[in-house]
Amino acid sequence: MVAALKEQRQPFGLVVSGEAESWLPALEQIVGPRYLALYRVRADDELLEVVEAGVADAAVLDDAIDWRVDVLQLLRMIRRMDEVLPVVVLTTRTDRRWLEDALRLTAFSVVIKPLGLEELLRQIQRMMHRLDEMLRGG
Repeated sequence: MVAALKEQRQPFGLVVSGEAESWLPALEQIVGPRYLALYRVRADDELLEVVEAGVADAAVLDDAIDWRVDVLQLLRMIRRMDEVLPVVVLTTRTDRRWLEDALRLTAFSVVIKPLGLEELLRQIQRMMHRLDEMLRGG
């Protein structure tokens, strides 16, 4: 089913979890389904299935979700499947070592919660811009 979505989809595919889910109605109204396809995931196996299917252009992962593994381990697993997928990590953690580990795993960014709508929109715009540059060879 997910593979069929990839073939038909033109919009930017964004995977969201946790706190970012509360902004889905606003994203659907502001950006709309023509430009943004939203994939809500609530478990790590769902997330990995979406990433493996190739429908995700980016992801916003909340470390407060009851993932079976730590969000950094989940990011490692994503990197084995897709080295360049932009992943924004939402967290309440501020300890330097954890933040460095997240960036070492090439998290697109780490956002300290709470997540506001403007910050989410800014992150989406930055990820779209980065992917556009990569696709254009710049």
